[in-house]
Amino acid sequence: MGKKVLLVEDEQNIILGVRTCLDAAGYEVAVVENGEDALNFIAKEKPDLILLDLLLPKVDGFEVLKALRGDAATRDIPVVVLTARVEEEDRQRALEAGANAYMTKPFRPQELWDVLKEYLQ
Repeated sequence: MGKKVLLVEDEQNIILGVRTCLDAAGYEVAVVENGEDALNFIAKEKPDLILLDLLLPKVDGFEVLKALRGDAATRDIPVVVLTARVEEEDRQRALEAGANAYMTKPFRPQELWDVLKEYLQ
């Protein structure tokens, strides 16, 4: 089985697009639609990489990042932010909170594959 990627996203069209890209690349994909479910899933499953939206119900992406980086069991899991937020301030804030990479929507499949290859050796 391929590497396990968790997609934390609440927009169905983005979920479909990302799932299609990742399935084609041979990754195992799990999807949760809010930050609270993401933290619960990550605690149990320990994915190899997390694709994280910032604008999420219940617990936003910044809080998820903060929780992951504050826990020894999850601090080394690569997190790629995938968001519609294009402001430099948000990018800086996410990287300072511990994101490994920051991508904006809409994204090109090749861009996503390149980032995943970088973090999933």
